[in-house]
Amino acid sequence: MEIKTKFIILFLVSIVLTGCGANRFAYYNTLNNYIARKDYAQAAKQIEDNAARFYGENDLLLYYLDQGYLYHIGADYSRSNLMLHEASQLAKDLFTKSISREASTFLISDNMRPYYGEDFEQAMVHVFSALNYVFLNKGEEALVEARAADDYLKLLQTNYGDKNTYQEDAFVRYLMGLIYENEGEINDAFISYRKALYTYSDQQNSFGVPIPQELFNSAIVSAARLKFDPEREELFKDFPALADNYKQAGLLNVNGEIVVLHYNGRVPHKIDNVLEIAFNKAWGYVGAVKTEGEAAESISTANTAIRSIAANQQIIAAFPQYVPTKYTITSSIIELGGNSKPTEVVEDIGKLAVKSLNDRVGRIYAKAFARAAVKFALSRAAVNKIEKKSDHALGAFLLSSTVKIAAALTEKADKRGWQVLPDTIRMARFTVPEGSHDLKVKYYDYNGAKAAEEPITNVIVKKGKKTFVLVQTNY
Repeated sequence: MEIKTKFIILFLVSIVLTGCGANRFAYYNTLNNYIARKDYAQAAKQIEDNAARFYGENDLLLYYLDQGYLYHIGADYSRSNLMLHEASQLAKDLFTKSISREASTFLISDNMRPYYGEDFEQAMVHVFSALNYVFLNKGEEALVEARAADDYLKLLQTNYGDKNTYQEDAFVRYLMGLIYENEGEINDAFISYRKALYTYSDQQNSFGVPIPQELFNSAIVSAARLKFDPEREELFKDFPALADNYKQAGLLNVNGEIVVLHYNGRVPHKIDNVLEIAFNKAWGYVGAVKTEGEAAESISTANTAIRSIAANQQIIAAFPQYVPTKYTITSSIIELGGNSKPTEVVEDIGKLAVKSLNDRVGRIYAKAFARAAVKFALSRAAVNKIEKKSDHALGAFLLSSTVKIAAALTEKADKRGWQVLPDTIRMARFTVPEGSHDLKVKYYDYNGAKAAEEPITNVIVKKGKKTFVLVQTNY
């Protein structure tokens, strides 16, 4: 089959495949509404009922991610980890395959490629998996997942160097430090706490998340337990404001601790950002894209038609752009006994998403403009051939018009993502005696008015141990 014929067929197929993208936001809105009502059974049914439509072969990773998170917040921790482990393995496999296929599949729309996840999404897989093991009282498995998170962050630094903002994650380090400490791995805990402190500090301008005071306290206490006096003094010197507010926390061999995690809001979603560009400028990007096989042959074919295209002929290309997803709850306060504490943001997933996309936007632009230019040139070559060979003027006109329209319609941005994630993760920590405790979570809106409250009863705390409590709001 000739390349130009394949190209036309590819157009028509991609129109069908990208058509469901228009309904993806509506689908996730419905799914998130079930989650907001804590109707996890109906949410699971929503996913299964739409598996064929929204979770096809190219979106299988999203199926595992969505189910994994749903079971996580629904307290079905074993099933959550089954899904998240499938997601982790699939993401690795897809990433490996994408490297070898990239040059030969240049003309294929991103929507027709398998989705292998954002870097921060894969880090969140480790977060939820580790917490699942904590809730299942499987400390050794939680440690394995904590070390896997460390290895993943090291891999990002090796792969990207200084190219990407997201190559470290302060919250991941912080949380894994809490898990290490909970399992008696104080040295690993101190290392994680220290990395978290400096990462929060380094990323202030990028993500704007203040350094949690409790994190500093934990780093100082663990350093003291290890008799790391020089490291302890260094932290006091490097973080003077936190040092001024430092309070010696009760050692966990006397007390225990309740750590409340509040998953709040809805992560931003992607929309199409459609831009017009002169053909000659778009064609300038073609040489920067590595191609091989049929993709390279297609460029050669397209090259024969560019002389018949006006340099200032406008073509379109579409790029993904994050926009906020609306929600009401903005903060929370935890009441425990006679004490109350506001939760503080420890992870801003929404900003992570935006920054991660912005890091590679230049590469996305170059590839999208080059692809649009080649498609336009191929469509012109195909139309020229149709018009020369056809004896039926109307039929030739209709077919050539179809090809031109298809060229425009296939320029849809890849708007896929893990759309059930919270926008932020908030935290509050309480040092308490061992025993049973009741607490209350109060949720507040943008105006500071109380929007809802949730009682959490019979939280069991053991001597020298941390007990994690998870709540979520996405409305």
